[in-house]
Amino acid sequence: MRRTVQRILFFACAVAGFGMPAIGLAAEPGPPEGFRAIFNGRDLTGWYGLNPHGIEKLTGEAKETSLAQQRAEFPKNWTVENGELVNDGHGPYATTEAEFGDIELLIEYKTVANADSGIYLRGAPQVQIWDWHQVFDPKAPTRKPHLGSGGLFNNTPGTTGRDPLVLADRPFGAWNQFRIRQVGDRTWVWLNDKLVVADAVMENYYDRSRPLPPKGPIMLQTHGGEIRWRNIFVHDIGTDEAKQILSAADAETKASLSRALTLHASFDTELAADFARGDKACYVMQGKDLLKAAPTEEVRLVPDAGRFGGALHFTKKNSFRPVFRDAGVLGYNDKNWNASVSVWLRLNPDEDLEPGYCDPVQIVGDDAKNGFIFLEWSKDETPRFFRYAIRPLFHIWNPDNVQWADIPFNKRPMVQVERAPFSRETWTHAVFTLENVNDKSKPQIGRLYLNGNLQGTIENWDLTFGWDPARVLLVLGAAYVGHLDDLAVFNRALADGEVKLLYGLTQGARELR
Repeated sequence: MRRTVQRILFFACAVAGFGMPAIGLAAEPGPPEGFRAIFNGRDLTGWYGLNPHGIEKLTGEAKETSLAQQRAEFPKNWTVENGELVNDGHGPYATTEAEFGDIELLIEYKTVANADSGIYLRGAPQVQIWDWHQVFDPKAPTRKPHLGSGGLFNNTPGTTGRDPLVLADRPFGAWNQFRIRQVGDRTWVWLNDKLVVADAVMENYYDRSRPLPPKGPIMLQTHGGEIRWRNIFVHDIGTDEAKQILSAADAETKASLSRALTLHASFDTELAADFARGDKACYVMQGKDLLKAAPTEEVRLVPDAGRFGGALHFTKKNSFRPVFRDAGVLGYNDKNWNASVSVWLRLNPDEDLEPGYCDPVQIVGDDAKNGFIFLEWSKDETPRFFRYAIRPLFHIWNPDNVQWADIPFNKRPMVQVERAPFSRETWTHAVFTLENVNDKSKPQIGRLYLNGNLQGTIENWDLTFGWDPARVLLVLGAAYVGHLDDLAVFNRALADGEVKLLYGLTQGARELR
């Protein structure tokens, strides 16, 4: 492990210079220790032309003819100048003859205004390169060049890693430096020494139901504007090093979740939380007052009935709703609010729930018109839809002052799942996240996950709330009938990989305390 950490530290130091020759010299590139050059700086040896999208539907002789044409066309659009691999903005992509599996890739590029390019890994798109000066177009909501380069653009919209964590591009005319690590389908990207993708799964663009192939070529995309590449170096990651990298990454993910945990209620022996960074007590509203809550006939603690130990069982629709105060838990604020809520549920929605909306979890404030967040089952459809909604200030989400049910589904700030995997026999894990609420300067996003998998996102909405921070509550069991277990709250929006790790914990969130 120590050697791996030392290697990682060395890579971080080496990436700024890559051990490169002076700019303008056409000498053999000098890779850092442990790396090898895959572009020799003199000619196109080891590379050929291929646009995989142009042959995707071709077979037989037509495919072979296209492949031959692209190889012949390649040197017309790609040249070598002063140790740089140069493309004129046209032609097939520069593709390595060799195939690569687990690697660390160092590469520099320089491009021009309005260009759009990227780096394919194992033949799959792509680590994106943008002209970040482009203005966001609401008519193309999933295309976000203004956020910068380095994201895994061909991942499913809304997944963490699709857009970069920070804007790290340098001005036009300057060289940009990528450091890309890929182990299996897990990918890290640093752009100009800034982490822009952190341990995100790169999807198989050609078949999202399957992981990336174990090996494939590196491809440099050409897409409408000149782009120059240089100092292209690869470190092959062996089996032992790959295990060490993933083990270290998983350990850090778990440690990061532990640092972010603000509340955990196991419901093994009491309604109160087992752990909280604020108030552990569980309350019930009585008028405007909060009173300490105790189990009732309708809301019971059931030993050994939970996903992990005991569980909370809502036996019938009733007015008893356990609540936890925000103080130190949800962290609501009017500047930039980030949080995640995790819970396990067990029920058959179509047989157990009574008529009307049923919300297993809500976050409420002093007035529903100032904001309202909830998980819900719909009241009219069969099977009932499962939803996650973030309703900001009333005039934002409901300018026409109509009933929630009368607003078309695609006009509501919500994620809707038509056939969610709930049953009486098995537990279902639900996580919802809140990102940059009340901050219009950053992307405002909500995500819903079921059993570790992203179901959809709420984005391109103005998520501005008007709550009194002292009156924000986390509410359980509003008209809900079923079992509920292992409630956990985090002080930031969890990433896809973190949600998967949380879902896979064998003892639940108690492992994070």
